[in-house]
Amino acid sequence: MRRAAVMALTAALTLAPAAWAEAQDEEEEDATEESDSAGDEEEVDGEEGGEEETAEGEDAETGEDGEGEGETAPAAAREWFFGPYFRYVFVPAFMLELFLEEAPTVANPAFGIAANFRSSTGGPSFQLGIGYTSYAFEDPFRATGDPPADTEWVESDLGLLHVTGSILWSAEIAEKKLFFEYGIGLDIGILLGGITRTEAHINSASGQWEACQSAGVPDPFYCEQPSRLGLDTNAYDEEGAHYGVDEERVPPIGLMPMVPHLALRYDPMEEVAIKLEAAYGIAQIWLGLSAAYAPEL
Repeated sequence: MRRAAVMALTAALTLAPAAWAEAQDEEEEDATEESDSAGDEEEVDGEEGGEEETAEGEDAETGEDGEGEGETAPAAAREWFFGPYFRYVFVPAFMLELFLEEAPTVANPAFGIAANFRSSTGGPSFQLGIGYTSYAFEDPFRATGDPPADTEWVESDLGLLHVTGSILWSAEIAEKKLFFEYGIGLDIGILLGGITRTEAHINSASGQWEACQSAGVPDPFYCEQPSRLGLDTNAYDEEGAHYGVDEERVPPIGLMPMVPHLALRYDPMEEVAIKLEAAYGIAQIWLGLSAAYAPEL
């Protein structure tokens, strides 16, 4: 009885460590599996977090790039305008008759090209250009106090090759579209061509003045003889009768003020300007049209 109990106790003691060791191994395997599983979950969470951070970083960069691409620097205001101009110049008879007894109205074209500067900060605009004005005519002239027999037929092919300049202020009529401009200007340049003088007579059929053919022809009363015998004509600086004489007292320089210089400016778009213009000078009036374009500079 006692021996059987000892043997049973011995067997129990022998098997207990093995069972305990086996239980410990199973607990360690379970713990290892749980640790591995937790590690795998942390790795997955870490990868997902990294992907989210990467995505957020890409979104942030995309947003910054989008904002950079969307923002554009404002275009610089266009201040220099270039273009042609056309004028029609009148020298009215009533102005010339302030100094002459007989004079016609002279009307001729003028044209050129100009640069205009309009500051984007306000203030007056400045115009500078080069052009040509014709002063050609064929008409009768007579000095104040002279008798009708002293009327001369004057032929002119004068022209003014000039520089034109104006300073203009503006008043807005319609917002950013229509403006009234006012100021002063000056045309100054070289007179080209010349003037030829011939005695004139009245055509009996038309009642109009015409140039004499020569001394005594066709009307001896109007087509006078030169003051010295044997001459076909007197010189330009002599008293008497003149036939095809070139006037040499034409000044080499011409100066035509514009007081005032007025314009109605229409801007259909920022870089285009169209003007209707007018100006008054000492003895002339002109009406004009100009167009200008402002390139990107």
